[in-house]
Amino acid sequence: MPEGDSIAIAAGRLRPVLVGKQIISVYGTAPSVRANVEHVRGKTVLSIRTFGKHLVVDMDSGQSIRIHLGMSGRWVVLPADRRAPGSARLALTTQDHHACCFGAPKLEVGRTPAIEKLVSRLGPDILGVGFEPRELIERARTRNAGAIAEVLLDQKVIAGIGNVYKSELLFLVGIHPESPVSSLSDRELLEIASRAKTLLASNVRLGGRSTTGERGRGRETWVYDRAGLACRRCATAVVRTRLGDRVTYWCPSCQAPR
Repeated sequence: MPEGDSIAIAAGRLRPVLVGKQIISVYGTAPSVRANVEHVRGKTVLSIRTFGKHLVVDMDSGQSIRIHLGMSGRWVVLPADRRAPGSARLALTTQDHHACCFGAPKLEVGRTPAIEKLVSRLGPDILGVGFEPRELIERARTRNAGAIAEVLLDQKVIAGIGNVYKSELLFLVGIHPESPVSSLSDRELLEIASRAKTLLASNVRLGGRSTTGERGRGRETWVYDRAGLACRRCATAVVRTRLGDRVTYWCPSCQAPR
């Protein structure tokens, strides 16, 4: 499930193969790609930027490509002497590589200022240079008075936190996911934001996600995707509930309702 760390890792892998390189050919199943081939083909990639869960490819034509990987999108880089898969939502080919994006539900090509305006509506990027954890306090209190689990997923509050980190962060700070933001102290909100920044940045450096500090299938998370299994701290069975349109995992003992 791509979240802010996954997008930053993808950007780090794409920059060496795309930035400063001319796009020799472009194709993809995304309608915006098919309609804007002439704005991409033959152009040079100037930069690759990330905004929370969004990745933006800027070109010297004054056009940019915005990609949101959704729940299961992914990037694959292949050598140019191999045939690029025809099912890609977007495939950018340079002299040496194919950069292929699969499964992204949101992918658009547009003028860079228009793309910039769209991503500017997001909250501060938790992995952005100069991100200050205290920004979560005011934005969470003024943007949404709902449950903290839903507020953390609001990308206009903070950009980059998704369903996995939402459940993991609330477990780590011992907060019930249905707790109203109004019931939380500034210290608790600050701790959530600080832990989020530390966790995501650490996982970007390591090149993969783990909130427990361990690696290996089934060992990377405290509660996420562990419904019915024993809590790693207290052995109480982890619970899976639905808040809004997303599922949340939590420990009834470590995160008791207030």
